[in-house]
Amino acid sequence: MRRVSMEPIARLFLPPPALFGCLLVGVYRNTRGAGLSAPDRTNYFPASPMATVTLIRHGSLHILPPGADWTAAHHCPSLPRLTAMPPQETPVTSWSPGDVEALTLGIYPDAWRTLGGDPACSDVPPPLARALACFDAAPDPETGWQGVCDTLVPHWTQARPTPWHRATNVTDWVKGITTRAALTGSGRSLRSVERRMQRFTGQTRRTLEFFSAIETLQGILHRNTGAPLAEIAHEAGYADQSHMGRAVRRATGFSPARLNRAIQHDEPFWCYRLLGEMF
Repeated sequence: MRRVSMEPIARLFLPPPALFGCLLVGVYRNTRGAGLSAPDRTNYFPASPMATVTLIRHGSLHILPPGADWTAAHHCPSLPRLTAMPPQETPVTSWSPGDVEALTLGIYPDAWRTLGGDPACSDVPPPLARALACFDAAPDPETGWQGVCDTLVPHWTQARPTPWHRATNVTDWVKGITTRAALTGSGRSLRSVERRMQRFTGQTRRTLEFFSAIETLQGILHRNTGAPLAEIAHEAGYADQSHMGRAVRRATGFSPARLNRAIQHDEPFWCYRLLGEMF
């Protein structure tokens, strides 16, 4: 009897209020039994100001060099089963040689450091490792996500400074970081505030504002599918359509028109479709 392939699974998990300002999102992917072609086992991710931890529950993943396609994967070693990555100012592409099941946590960089993570993300802090071990042992992703949150809440509650900004998105977090930097320390000059922002997050003020603007643009695009790009650029606060195009290409590696088509039709852009659910 011919085997019927299953559809790949992609799920977005949002944290409970007790973890606002700690976790931005959980991204789950499961291609077991989907029978995807080699090109469709490519995964495109946008640049991000978040630190990430990925648990590969089944299969393996390779990070591709910038601009390379899946055929270059044999030159790239497979990732460790538990992998941490610092914020990425350029888009990231991965590829799996077969079926894969994985969960990636997006963690605010200041929360990463509060939980004991190092700026280079060379090791996974013990609280996050224990939380992901609960996901690994769970019978299904929903139960696993609940285990991640239940395990992490007491660690976060004890470790977080007071007061703490309960961010639910990048823009809200950047506003909170800016306020915190302005009210912390003795210097009140713009340069002093920018230095503290970089100390808290490992990123410059300009970089954080870039990601905040990209998130705003994503929300507008999601709400106004099919609207003229020039109109979207104006609403998103860009000087013109070319300015917006340069920002999108920096964050994704693609022009807005190419990206929109790919999100609608191409399997490797599943993460972009998933992140759209946040809006």
